[in-house]
Amino acid sequence: MTTTSPAAKETPQRPPADNGRRRWQWVAAASAAAFIVLMTLTLLPAPETPFYQGLDVWWHSITAGPAGGEVTGLVAFLNAFGGPASLIVMLVVLIVLAIMRRWWAMLFAFLTYLVPSLFAQLLKNIVDRPRPGDALVMVDHGSFPSGHVVTTVAFVIMIAVLLPAAARRIWWPIGIAFVLVMMWSRTYLSAHWVTDTLAGAVVGAGVTLMLWWLFAPLLARDDARRARRKQKRAELQSGAASY
Repeated sequence: MTTTSPAAKETPQRPPADNGRRRWQWVAAASAAAFIVLMTLTLLPAPETPFYQGLDVWWHSITAGPAGGEVTGLVAFLNAFGGPASLIVMLVVLIVLAIMRRWWAMLFAFLTYLVPSLFAQLLKNIVDRPRPGDALVMVDHGSFPSGHVVTTVAFVIMIAVLLPAAARRIWWPIGIAFVLVMMWSRTYLSAHWVTDTLAGAVVGAGVTLMLWWLFAPLLARDDARRARRKQKRAELQSGAASY
């Protein structure tokens, strides 16, 4: 008969490590993909006149800036942020992550900048929806979806992922407000219909959330490595102070 020692019985079982993946991440990403597929299907037969074109025209009539108006201030900043300026911001983020030696986070941030934009360009070329026609800034072809909004949403989620959990509660309201103002600015500039900005938000969120789900275990590995380095430094400082 085999007996188990009391010490063995009292040995606590180590809980499984949290890999950072959550079911809601891929569920939200899949839901976003389904929404974009349905919206694309409504546009393909007649990109100029989808069934919600009346909503777009109404919003355009009350939101668009004056024709030939000067683009300055906040809308000028937002227009630049969704363009080349976003690359500068991303380079700063990558440099900071490199200094912190968060290598997997660097790759995640780079792909978050690249992949959603590629999806947006793919949809632009598939649908080729005409823009409002009186844009106050230079635009390329294809109104659906808004690339500026895609980039902004991806940026907001990416920063949230990289921040400590406590800081995310502060960042989320700021980021959501940033996205809403960006969506408004694209319609004010007559660069997009309002439904294009909604699609841009869904594309940016869906792709970035899927990247988050895929990278969660690797990001958790980065965090664990940083925690070990921090603990080691604390032990060295404690040892030095004892002499």
